[in-house]
Amino acid sequence: MSIMFRHLLILGTGLFLTACNSKPEADQVPTSRADSTSSYLTDSVRRINPESELMLNGTVTFDQDDVVQVFPLVSGNVEKTTVTLGAYVQKGMDLALIRSGDISNYVKDYQADQADLEVAQQNLKTVSAQFKAGFASETDFVTAKNNLKKAEDELGRSTNVLRVYGGSNTSGQPYFAVKAPISGYIVEKNVNTGQDLRADNTSPLFTISSLQRIWVLANVYETDIPEIRQGQPVDVQILAYPDKVFKGKIDNVSNVLDEQARVLKVRIVLENKEGLLKPDMFATIHVHLPNATDTGKSLAVPQKALVFDRDHYYVVVQKGPETYDVREVNVLHNTTRYAFVSGGNLKPGDQVITEGSLLLYNDLTN
Repeated sequence: MSIMFRHLLILGTGLFLTACNSKPEADQVPTSRADSTSSYLTDSVRRINPESELMLNGTVTFDQDDVVQVFPLVSGNVEKTTVTLGAYVQKGMDLALIRSGDISNYVKDYQADQADLEVAQQNLKTVSAQFKAGFASETDFVTAKNNLKKAEDELGRSTNVLRVYGGSNTSGQPYFAVKAPISGYIVEKNVNTGQDLRADNTSPLFTISSLQRIWVLANVYETDIPEIRQGQPVDVQILAYPDKVFKGKIDNVSNVLDEQARVLKVRIVLENKEGLLKPDMFATIHVHLPNATDTGKSLAVPQKALVFDRDHYYVVVQKGPETYDVREVNVLHNTTRYAFVSGGNLKPGDQVITEGSLLLYNDLTN
């Protein structure tokens, strides 16, 4: 065997033994530095009370205690509508114009009462002169005064009716303007141009709400009814804002099940100062249910911080600027937002990666 060949054999054997004695990199839990150009979002490890959650489905609707329904005061045909569903209107703004024979009748009554008043005034003036000259009796004078008072009362009545139904409209034009009684949003609209209306219509033409507060109506199935209580805290999430959580409480629990869906309705009242919540939006409601078997505070990390790999859970801890550490943890209990964990040498206040945790984990373990 040549010297060259023996040297190659010894070198190859050494490399083989070195490879056998080294552990696979995937079995190690490394500490490493991420690329300085990377950017990740973090959240804190914290101690909170373990809770289970009941997830409900529901819809956003307007606050029924903060609405004004506008009904037609006259019968007739809708000449035009000037607002659309969802529009914001100011108090006193025209919403629709109705051509109505009722308005013509009210104007005619007003004009007739005005003419009767003028006649009564002239008659009293004449009888008063005759009474002073001795050509009319006191009875005639008293009757003329009573007739004037009656004419004034009738004109006052017809004026008030016209003011209610037609404002200052005394021209005889058969139009009635539907006006907004308050400022707010049109949350219901049940009228269109050309529609015939009756004065006894039980459906409102418009419903107006300020939408400063809204209701979320959630459905509770029979099996979950024992878990629901008035005053329970809830988190509400809307499809339009997946990263935003609206916090509230159960304000009311119905005592009657919906006959069709066989669900119980619960109501959550939310402030809506920013106007983000709109009627008929779909909502997911997370009801917080205290865990009766574990009343102490436990270590929790955000759900987004967990990485599941090879039947184990990991979190990536930020130890310093651009310095990260992969820690294995045991998940004891899950909620929608948090995972209650043990192990990993975690303590409250540690910063764990949430957004980008899987990407960073792969970079550190590969």
